[in-house]
Amino acid sequence: MPTITSMFLITLVAIQCLSFAGAVMLKAKNNEIAIANHRHHFDKSVRQEALEYANAAKFRFRDFQSPSAIKNALSSCRRDSSRKRFQGKDGRKGYISSTKLGGDWVLAESEQIAPDCTSEEVLRAYLTDKLQEKYNKKEVLECKFRERKGKLGEPCYEQDLVLKSQRVITSHTGIMRYSQTLSIDKIGENDYTVLITLDPDQQSIATSKKKPFESLSVYVGLQQKGRDVKIYAAGVMEVNRKVVPNLLVFDASGIAGGMSSKATLWLAPYFNERKEMAARALSL
Repeated sequence: MPTITSMFLITLVAIQCLSFAGAVMLKAKNNEIAIANHRHHFDKSVRQEALEYANAAKFRFRDFQSPSAIKNALSSCRRDSSRKRFQGKDGRKGYISSTKLGGDWVLAESEQIAPDCTSEEVLRAYLTDKLQEKYNKKEVLECKFRERKGKLGEPCYEQDLVLKSQRVITSHTGIMRYSQTLSIDKIGENDYTVLITLDPDQQSIATSKKKPFESLSVYVGLQQKGRDVKIYAAGVMEVNRKVVPNLLVFDASGIAGGMSSKATLWLAPYFNERKEMAARALSL
């Protein structure tokens, strides 16, 4: 179900000042990333509540949680056999996991390493509209970001997505639209967390009834490990059955989780390609 992968457009490529065919310019480096909050360390004083099977509607990711804390909170629902190494024909690779949570809910996770870049570069690339459209062109018609203020006055981003119609067995979903809010926190000097939820203030305007999810909550952790960035992403989502029906031979929630977990796995090969191109340029 390729449509659902678009919700997981959370960690996209970073491009330094390297020019090649088809490249998209990133936002200028002197433009500050809108950071909601900053702490010196991940928050160990507040415990991330555990995800419970058949009770996913009450689960929310907490601020300033480390990737390891999030993994622990999800572990009771995740099957050990669900974590798999994935490598696609299109070059995507990494570790993925998809777990049904009962009803229309599903958990999707992915892990990968982006070489020779910084966490800030990953964020800058993600916030570049054209990169979102270019590398998710099978699902995305249009992606727009804008900076705005959250409910407490903190800076955040609104992301508006227009998705292509996708085939579901013998029918089509039609063009889908939804908006989500991104809140970015910085930890120390090099690490970040991103929390993404559906934007309740924009849904009636941007989506009408054509949104792929009734609810979604996404966590992304970016940790600098030497010259590389370790990326862990997890999403808990509820499929909108009015748009994506559940048929006897087609479990949309399971397929949604499987496809969503793979949606950003082209990052590692992309950065490998950039690294190789830089090496070739130096050898000329």
